[in-house]
Amino acid sequence: MTTRLSEVESQTRELTLCLVGMPNSGKTTLMNAITGGNFRTANYPGVTVSLLRGKSKAEFGPALSIVDLPGVHSPVAPSPEEELACRVIEGNHARVRPDAFVLVADATQLERHLKFAGFVAKQGKPLVVALTMIDILRRMDQSVDVEKLAAALGVPVVPVDPRSGEGVAELVKTVHKFASAPPVGSALARIPDEPVSAFKVIRDLLQGSHAVRRVSRLSGLTDSHTTRIDRIVLHRYWGFPVFFLVLVSLFAAIFWAAQPFVDAIDAGFSMAGDLVVRVFPESIIARFIGEGVIGGVGAVAVFFPQIMILFFLMTLLEDSGYLARGATLVDRPLSYLGLHGRSFVPMLSGFACAIPAVLAARAIPARRERILTIWIIPLMSCSARLPVYALLLAALLPGAAWSAGLSLAGIYVGSLLIASLTAGLASRLVFSYRKPSLLAMELPVYRTPRWKPILRMTWARGSSYLRRAGVPIMTVSACLWLLSNFGYVPKAFVAPAKMEGSFAAQLGQKMEPMLRPMGVDWRVGVGLISAFAAREVFVSSMAIVFHVDADNDQTAQAGLLQQMRTATFPGTSQMIFTPSSIFGLIVFFFFSLQCFSTVAVVRKETNSWRLAGTQLAFYTGLGYVLAVASVQALRALGVA
Repeated sequence: MTTRLSEVESQTRELTLCLVGMPNSGKTTLMNAITGGNFRTANYPGVTVSLLRGKSKAEFGPALSIVDLPGVHSPVAPSPEEELACRVIEGNHARVRPDAFVLVADATQLERHLKFAGFVAKQGKPLVVALTMIDILRRMDQSVDVEKLAAALGVPVVPVDPRSGEGVAELVKTVHKFASAPPVGSALARIPDEPVSAFKVIRDLLQGSHAVRRVSRLSGLTDSHTTRIDRIVLHRYWGFPVFFLVLVSLFAAIFWAAQPFVDAIDAGFSMAGDLVVRVFPESIIARFIGEGVIGGVGAVAVFFPQIMILFFLMTLLEDSGYLARGATLVDRPLSYLGLHGRSFVPMLSGFACAIPAVLAARAIPARRERILTIWIIPLMSCSARLPVYALLLAALLPGAAWSAGLSLAGIYVGSLLIASLTAGLASRLVFSYRKPSLLAMELPVYRTPRWKPILRMTWARGSSYLRRAGVPIMTVSACLWLLSNFGYVPKAFVAPAKMEGSFAAQLGQKMEPMLRPMGVDWRVGVGLISAFAAREVFVSSMAIVFHVDADNDQTAQAGLLQQMRTATFPGTSQMIFTPSSIFGLIVFFFFSLQCFSTVAVVRKETNSWRLAGTQLAFYTGLGYVLAVASVQALRALGVA
C-alpha cells in the first residue's frame, strides 16, 4: 500500500530532476535540449552561486523541474560551486530537493566521469546515465554497447546528442519510467570513495562488460582533428599570439559590431522621449516620463547589443572547445596576481563596457578569483570614458593630435598595468592571499558549432541581464533626472528648477570645499555627480552648466573647450582649467567613477551591497586622493 501511494504521489506532483556530472560533460547543452532554452538563473538566500532551473518541454510528457548543477570534479569540493552541487546531491539544500538524477558522462572518458557517479548513486535516488560525445567517440573509431554498459553498472544508460536533440526524448522517457520505482542496489553504489580504488573498480567493470569496443586496432585514443589544432593553439611559442589575436578580435567585435545597434537603439529611445515631450510640452510629468523613465530604459537597452555579442562570441568559443585552451594558456601569469586563467576575458571586455565584463566573470569557477576579478574591472578604461578623455586631452594638449593620441594609448595600457598591480596587492592584503585555486578543466575536443543552441543560450544569458540589472539601472537614472531638474524653493519647498538651482547643483556647491584641492569648482562637481549615471554624461553636463549652446556635437565641443579655456572661479581671475587641474581630472576618471549601472550589476552578481558599496567608495576615494596629490604636486613643481 505504501509503495502504491508513493507511486500515485510521484505522478501527481512535479518531479525535480538534477543534472549532475563533471565540467564540460555537456550538462548545460542537455539542459537546453530538455527545456528548449526556457530556463532561468536562480539565486537563493545565503547562496551567491547561481543554479539554472527550467521546465521540460511539453512534448516530453509530464513536466519535470530541471536543475543544472555546477560541474564537480570530486565530492571533496574545493570551490563554492562544487560545494553547492554536493549539498544538493546529498539532499542538504533547503530549497532544492532532488527526486532523481541524470549523470551526464562523456563517452570518450568513461573511466573518469563514472568515478563521480559512485557518489551520486550512494544517495539512494533513481539515477540515469546520459552518454554524450557519441559523435566524437565515432571519430575515435570506438563504440559503446549501451545494453552491456547498463547491465554492468546496474542503472539505465541512454546515449544522447544534446546539440542535435537525438536521444533526448528517450532520456526523459527513461527518467519518467524509473523515477517512481524504488531504488535498487547498483554496481555504481558499491564504488569506493578512495580515488585510486574507485578508478580500478570502474576499469574492471568496463573491461569485464566489454561495453567499450575499439573498431580498429590502428585507431588512437585521441581525436586527430583536436591533436592537429592543439599543436598550434597550445604551442610553446605560437599559442600566445593566437590567443591574443582571438581576444583582440573578440574585443573589436564587441566594440565595433555593436556600435550600429547601439546608435539605433539610442536614436529610437531619444525619438520616443522627444515625442512624449512634444505631445505634452509644458508638463513636468511628460518630461519625467520622456527624459527620466524612457531615458532610463534606454540607458539599459543601449548596452544590450554589447551584451548579446559578448555572450554570443563567448558561447561560440566555448562550444567550439577553444575557450578552455585560452584559459589554460594565461592561467600561470595571472596566478601570480591571485587571478584565474579565465579572468583575462572579463578584463579585456572591460575596455568596451564594465557591465558585460562583470557578467563575463561568471565563467570563473572559484568565488575568490571571481570576486577579485570583479574588484579590478572598474580600472579598465571602458568606452564610456573615451568622450571624457577626448575632451580633457583636447583641453590639455590643444592642436597636438598626435600627443593626445599617444596619451590616450598610454591611458589604456596603464589601466591594464594598474589593474594587474591592484589585483596582486589586493590578493595579498585584502583577500587573504593563498595559493590560487587549481585550474582544473577538461580540454574538450574541437567541434563544429551548432548555431541553434548557441543562439538559444545567447538569448537566455542576454535576457537574464535585462531582468537582473534593468530595474536598478532605470531607477537610478530616474532619480538622477529628478535631482538635476528639481530644487529647493523657499515658498514651494520643492519645485522644478534650472540646472544652477537644482539639487544636483546645490550638492555640487556643498562639495566645493572638497573640490578646490582638485583645482575645480562646483560646476565641475555637477558634472562629476552626473557622471555616476554614465561617464560620458560628464561632457553634456559640463556643456549645460557652462551654458554652451550649439547646433551639433562638433560645435558644442568646440564651444565647451572655449568656455573651459576662459572659465574662472567666481569673483576672481583665477583660471579653473589649468594643466594641473585637467591632469587631476584625468587621474580622477582613471581610478574612480564606475557608473551606478556597474554598481547595480556588481551587487546583483555578488549578491552583496557591501562589496558593491565598498568598491564604489574605495575607487572614488582613491581617485580623489590621487587627483588632489597630482594637482598639488604639479603646482609645487611650478605647473599651473
